[in-house]
Amino acid sequence: MPAKSHADVKENSLEKSGQSQSSHENGKMQRSAKIQGNGKLQSNAKQQKNAGTGLSAGMDAAAFSERLASLSRNRTKKYVLQEGVPVPFLVDLGVMTAEGKVVKSRYDKFRQINRFLEFIEDVLPNLDPNRTNTIIDFGCGKSYLTFAMYYYLHVLKKYSIRVIGLDLKKDVIALCNRLSKKFEFENLTFLHGDIAGYEGVDQVDMVVTLHACDTATDYALAKAVKWGAKVILSVPCCQHEINKQIQNDLLSPVLQYGLLKERMSALLTDGIRGQLLEMSGYRTQILEFIDMEHTPKNIMIRAIRQGKKADGAALEAMMKELHVKPTLYGLLVGDE
Repeated sequence: MPAKSHADVKENSLEKSGQSQSSHENGKMQRSAKIQGNGKLQSNAKQQKNAGTGLSAGMDAAAFSERLASLSRNRTKKYVLQEGVPVPFLVDLGVMTAEGKVVKSRYDKFRQINRFLEFIEDVLPNLDPNRTNTIIDFGCGKSYLTFAMYYYLHVLKKYSIRVIGLDLKKDVIALCNRLSKKFEFENLTFLHGDIAGYEGVDQVDMVVTLHACDTATDYALAKAVKWGAKVILSVPCCQHEINKQIQNDLLSPVLQYGLLKERMSALLTDGIRGQLLEMSGYRTQILEFIDMEHTPKNIMIRAIRQGKKADGAALEAMMKELHVKPTLYGLLVGDE
């Protein structure tokens, strides 16, 4: 290979020097800053990033945070019930203003309602659009989600439905019936009664049970199976039963910690419920209902009836090892 001449070396050196100087100048330009009228600095890069967003370095912290939060919500999520479109029952329940703006302190509830409606949207293929579908909501409480479900299915999707909300609080039931009448939700009624003893219907298409405490969830699930419900949506809470029963020598070192024992028992409870529904002919999923930052009651059991029953031998072996026998097992399998 021929050696480079002195001229070649000099030319290359000058070329590199020019590139270096150009890069240096570009770096200086990119790092240049614009001085605001109040003495604050904003880099050109930051100005470009914020262009078109309505954000500026001159904003006070509160305005900046509020604008940023609004932009984040608008960019990342398109809700079933959209902000800016007034929904009468959400206005009456204090979630929206009359103009359709979500009340800041109720944004978590607004997210929860929309997340629930996403689950309803997913199970629509399992409901018959050509006849009236009967839906039972056990432990309906103040019924934010019950009203949302009725509004979505009947008003928006035009399904023929009959929805019954059931709860033990008479004052809450009275309020919900007044609101149902006010909104002209003719086929939405609320009744005072206990989950275990309710016998008002013979056949149900969908059962919803949200935050029914401890074994109340088990009675609701057993009722759903008895009625042959096509869809079950359950968000349990306060799973105490297995926490009182669980014993296992292998796990004893960690079960001595009350908090861990409580959380493990809650997860085991819902896992066993899911398996018992599989054994009853349902395809079952354990899903995240809503982020933990909004509510600790964030597990949803979603079950769709398919007819084929799963084998329960492995579940029964596990229950035997842990010395647990939950209420739902007795209701669906028996105590033999």
